[in-house]
Amino acid sequence: MAPTFSTVSFSIENTPWQSEAIASLSLAEGKASDQSQLPPLPPPETPPGFEPSYDVVIAGSGPVGATYARILVEAGYKVAMFDVGEIDSGPKIGSHKKNGQLMPVSVPVNRLVADTLAPSSWQASSFFVRNGANPAQDPFRNLGGQAVTRVVGGMATHWTCATPRFNKAERPCIVKDNEDADNAEWDRLYGIAESFMRTGKTQFDRSIRHKLVLDRLQEVYGKTRDFQQIPLAAQRRSPRFVEWSSAHTVFDLQNRPNKDKPKERFHLYPAVLCERVIRSEDDNRRIKSIQIHDLVSHKRYRINATVFVLATGAVHNPQILVNSGFGQPGRPDPTKPPTRLPYLGTHITEQTLTFCQTVMSAELIEYVKSDLKIEGKPGQPGYTVSYDPKNPNNKHPNWWNERVVAHMVNHQEDPIPIPLDDPEPQVTTLFRNSHPWHTQIHRDAFSYGAVAESIDSRLIVDWRFFGRTEPKEENKIWFSDKITDQYNMPQPTFDFGFPQGRTSQEADKMMTDMCTMSANIGGFCSLRLTQPTWIVPSVHGAGSRAAPRRKSPLIFSPQKSLVSVTPLVSLLVQGTHRMGHDEKADKACVDTYSRVFGVANLFLGGCGNIGTAYASNPTLTAMALAIRSCEYIKKYYKPSPFTS
Repeated sequence: MAPTFSTVSFSIENTPWQSEAIASLSLAEGKASDQSQLPPLPPPETPPGFEPSYDVVIAGSGPVGATYARILVEAGYKVAMFDVGEIDSGPKIGSHKKNGQLMPVSVPVNRLVADTLAPSSWQASSFFVRNGANPAQDPFRNLGGQAVTRVVGGMATHWTCATPRFNKAERPCIVKDNEDADNAEWDRLYGIAESFMRTGKTQFDRSIRHKLVLDRLQEVYGKTRDFQQIPLAAQRRSPRFVEWSSAHTVFDLQNRPNKDKPKERFHLYPAVLCERVIRSEDDNRRIKSIQIHDLVSHKRYRINATVFVLATGAVHNPQILVNSGFGQPGRPDPTKPPTRLPYLGTHITEQTLTFCQTVMSAELIEYVKSDLKIEGKPGQPGYTVSYDPKNPNNKHPNWWNERVVAHMVNHQEDPIPIPLDDPEPQVTTLFRNSHPWHTQIHRDAFSYGAVAESIDSRLIVDWRFFGRTEPKEENKIWFSDKITDQYNMPQPTFDFGFPQGRTSQEADKMMTDMCTMSANIGGFCSLRLTQPTWIVPSVHGAGSRAAPRRKSPLIFSPQKSLVSVTPLVSLLVQGTHRMGHDEKADKACVDTYSRVFGVANLFLGGCGNIGTAYASNPTLTAMALAIRSCEYIKKYYKPSPFTS
């Protein structure tokens, strides 16, 4: 008899098998069913009397986690902070270094058959989990550029440091039924957050390129648009050096008590993964402990505390919650909604992002030296460059002309009159109802912003325009009950597409606005990714790509060349555990103090709380919400007595 073969392909989704992480979770109680006697984490090199039992446990060491730590440690609380990443920033823990350890969140299985293998090589006849890929991820519903930072200091080790305040149309409402009080509360919180981050608007006032771009756009648009420096979290230490803000700026992550802070209690545990929170056996509305995984010793522990804060990002926060019995593990089933946090992972948003590069026009470059008197030719006897500082008709301030003169005299071989160390432009026109997108007109070191070696980078201007996305319940992130990530946590999967209607219409207008505005500064570069391009779902600092839900139109550039619009992303997935006044009415997960609904002592921090459609950089807003959350904690939870 001839052998028979089944034609039904195996799918892990159709099996009752569960991953170890989910199998260890009792969903009925939301508690881990094993490892009930885990020992406390032995604190390495801690001062005498610093026991591994805390007032507050914070998971995550980015700007939001640092905000919680700063306020609560200074208020006398005993705080432990855990981060899955290691210390990798030099002498200042968590400092900015213009790069970071970005790891992709969900990568679809590559279904391309390798047909060049030797006949003797083994090759699968069907597709399975391999190379960290996610078999459940639909590549057409993915945020393919979405990545997470795993290093102490979090995303603030590599961010742009742009810290604009949200426009009123972008903000969540935190004071209900009182618009004036809501506005006043946001102003107060933003002021504190800006002081923490050292936000300013004048660090690039003495940049020739910055003034060149800013003045030209103000001249072209007049009073119809408001141009200014991007609000930046940074301090200019000298004409040539800017110190970019980071988590370290918010809070010095050094352990304490120490000689500088003898009355404060704080300990940072790097390379420790927070896996789940454990409910109290006596009170189901309270968290008793957090389960951690020491990635160095490969041991697991439980840490007791009074208050727990998850500030691990918009992906990891819901991942920890699902691994703790909140929401629902596995592919969402509308017929079986979860009983705890039913809206966890729904209504997620991402920013649309357009990008291009321009080379400054010859007219602008000539304008740099418009006040100068030049005699002779560079490199030949009798060559002089000068200007009259008292001439009332000068177009530029004296500091500008002095720098240009010095450069042209000392670098006669350079045909460009802009000094070699001139700071880059940092210009924006902020979100307004008439043009509801955020703009960054600058020069930054993103991978998709590289330029050809034959083009002088002083002439390059990067244009990044960020649009808002309407929250839709069908856009979600869910966590597998069968597949785990590299840390043995439930694998995240995106189910996302940019909505039709307002989102797509505004995105098209934003692209047109960018093309029109940038043409006033110069012509587009000839490289493929530097002409007008969509940078879609999740690449605010990386060059990954993802397919859009809808095909964007082709755009004609001012140079009459046909430019293909390919979506990429902004690395700002948000709204995964959205904030609201009422859990059901607002379809929310946390209240306006960032406290998880149904749990008295569990707080979530970060962009996951922001469930509105917004285009501006969210870091300052997330910090503002964390400040408000800390004030609630200080009001209802008292610190333990200090013992020396």
